[in-house]
Formats: sequence, C-alpha cells, structure tokens
Amino acid sequence: MKLSTFVFAGIVLSMTTQLYADELPLGSVAIYSNGQVKKLVQNGPDWTLWESARKRLYKESYLPYLPTLEYRRFPAERGGYTRRVVSGDAAQLVPFGDQQSVTFTIDRMKSDGSSDQRRWRCNYEGTGQESLMETNWAVQLFSCSRFGSSSGGAVKLKEQREISYAPELGIVVKEILSRPRKGTKVTRLQYLLSPQEASYQRIADLVKTLRN
Repeated sequence: MKLSTFVFAGIVLSMTTQLYADELPLGSVAIYSNGQVKKLVQNGPDWTLWESARKRLYKESYLPYLPTLEYRRFPAERGGYTRRVVSGDAAQLVPFGDQQSVTFTIDRMKSDGSSDQRRWRCNYEGTGQESLMETNWAVQLFSCSRFGSSSGGAVKLKEQREISYAPELGIVVKEILSRPRKGTKVTRLQYLLSPQEASYQRIADLVKTLRN
C-alpha cells in the first residue's frame, strides 16, 4: 500500500493515502480562524465527536458536506439538537458515490422535543488546493444549498455552504457560509495539533496569535 506523510503542526506522521476523519488520533485538536478550538474525543463507524473549549459536543458525519449531526451543550445547560437524513441518499455524491448532485431532507430535533425538516441539494465541484500550516493540501470541493418555502408557497434559498475537504487529513479545512440578509462568513482550519502537541499553553498561544 502506498504511503504518504502529513504534518501535525510540525510532527510528520506516516499514513495511507486514503485518510478519513475516523483515522485522526483521539485527542487531536483543531483550531479555527474564528478562535474556536475543538478536540476529537470519540470515533464512530461513520462519525466523529468533537468537544469545544466550552465543553460543547459536535457530532460530525464522515460525509463532509452534511451539517453537524448533533450538538449538545454542557449538561448543566439547556439546548442542543440532533439531525438525521429522512429522505434521499446523501451518500451517493462523488467521491463517496457516483452522483454529481444529490438532494435530501434532514429532520432536526431540538432538545425541547420540537422538530423541523430542511431540504438540501449538494453538488460535487471538483478538486483544488488549500494551504494549512505552510503546506498545500489537495481538497475536494462541495457546494450545498438549503431551501425553504415562503408564506406564499414559493421556494426560497435559505442558506448556502461551500466546503473544502482535505481527504489526506480527514477534515474540512474551509467553509464559506452565506445566508440572505445575514451576509457571508468564512471559517478556515488554521492548526491541526497532534495529541502530543495539544497542551493548554500551546493551544492558548496559537489562539492568541489568531486574535492579534
């Protein structure tokens, strides 16, 4: 099997060329351009669980274009939700399947028992490159649009996401989120630390650098 190498903030590790997020070591830490810090705490068969610095939990699908599957706040706080695909076959999008475009519906159940359904269309947009920690990584590009209905029944665009996913790292490295009347927000992965490097001081120094 062909091997490749990638760098965790200065530590070179040997990995197979086909890497997905469930192969990231537990305890890996992702630091984003908005200052958010997440630590990988659990791997599932087709998902990963990340914990933020505020002890909030995010369950992410192995399909990088799906929105967060579950969000849980600290046990003492109220709030959170779970999401699941209730129609359509989201897993058929290239490169996981053979479709260039897929449409699916997600049911979102809030912690108070209320729920709503949201319709998505995602497209595979090809490949590109993104820079992370002074290295250029090959990325797979996806675009996703969420639609809703107006009071008059017309279909309206509610949200658009552009996703850059690095398969060798097993993680989304850039997301552009656009919402009508709310503007556009770009979030980049700035650092990916190995468990050995993810000390409190190291993380604090990197976050401080981002904010200065």
